[in-house]
Amino acid sequence: MALTISLRADTEKRLEEQARAAGVDKSTYAAKLLEQSLLPDDWLEKLSGDVGKRFAASGMSEEELGEELERAKHEMRAERRRRQGL
Repeated sequence: MALTISLRADTEKRLEEQARAAGVDKSTYAAKLLEQSLLPDDWLEKLSGDVGKRFAASGMSEEELGEELERAKHEMRAERRRRQGL
């Protein structure tokens, strides 16, 4: 679907800059922003399912979760290197 919208010059300039930084054209970037803004409020809960519920119930902070995921990522990579004999 094609859509035409009018933007202030400064808004268009920021859109172009952010699109360039993301490595896409401004139409693609604008479409992605619009689609994200129209997601239902519970999209993350639907996407994460039980994992999200367990995280919420754990009392863990987002920072602690990030650290745990980073640690798990490094452990998985080390295990993969061990299996590959590297």
